[in-house]
Amino acid sequence: MANKKKRPAAGKSVAGTTNSGKVNSDKKNIEKQKAEAAKQAQRVQEERLKAERERAKKSEDIRKRREKQKVKDERNEQKKLNKEKRSSQRKKTAGAFKKIWEKILYFTSKEFLGSFNYMRIFLFVVLPSVLVAVGIFFFTQATFINVPSEIRNYEFNGRLESESVAKESAFNSQQREVFIETLNAHGSNKFEFYINSSVPVGDDGVIEELCFGNPADNDCVLVATVFDSEGEVLYRSLGLESGTEINEVKLFKEVPYGTHNVKVAVNAYDKDTNEKIGTKYARIRLSVGVDEDVR
Repeated sequence: MANKKKRPAAGKSVAGTTNSGKVNSDKKNIEKQKAEAAKQAQRVQEERLKAERERAKKSEDIRKRREKQKVKDERNEQKKLNKEKRSSQRKKTAGAFKKIWEKILYFTSKEFLGSFNYMRIFLFVVLPSVLVAVGIFFFTQATFINVPSEIRNYEFNGRLESESVAKESAFNSQQREVFIETLNAHGSNKFEFYINSSVPVGDDGVIEELCFGNPADNDCVLVATVFDSEGEVLYRSLGLESGTEINEVKLFKEVPYGTHNVKVAVNAYDKDTNEKIGTKYARIRLSVGVDEDVR
């Protein structure tokens, strides 16, 4: 009986381990595999999100570059149109003066004068000349504005309008061009500005619907001065940078009720040296207590 081999007890393996231990080991391996799979899925998700962020950033960069290029193209196109417009106006003016000069030379020539008596000379030379001179006088009075020297020679000290006053312009190039053409300002051709020609004024002298702007095409700072027929300053702005506009101001003095025809002079200054570039001027209308369209 001493040589009889011992048989393993029921529920135990030869090595002495139980079936429940093997099951626990399998569960741990499965849980470990699940954890690894979860980590891998998280890494894939993070990489996907990172790639999406990078794509979004690239798209935003491309959009910004396109917007900048669009603005640049609009500025270049507007400069080109302005240049062509000025060139066309100069050619028309030169052509008109040339024709007038040719007529004057012809009507004062011996050939013409020798073929007419004094009455015809008066009717065809003297009278037309007088009418032309009168027309030029009234045209000059209608377009020319005498800007007082203290306004024309105003020295800019570099002080700019604050961001709370000078807002980014809300008008595109076509809308600004409408303002500029309606205003019909005269003076320097080195810059442009726009302002509504009819300005409503509140009882307290506050203007809440002003549209005085410095187009983005300008490479200068603008200072606007509103003055009456006596040359008294009703309002003067600080420096207005290009691409911005002023929408709300208060007059320096009280203006009576009614409609008042006043003048605005705008001086342009170099944005780096504050040196004056030129002056443009126009007529505008202040409406105090009178309902009028803003244009």
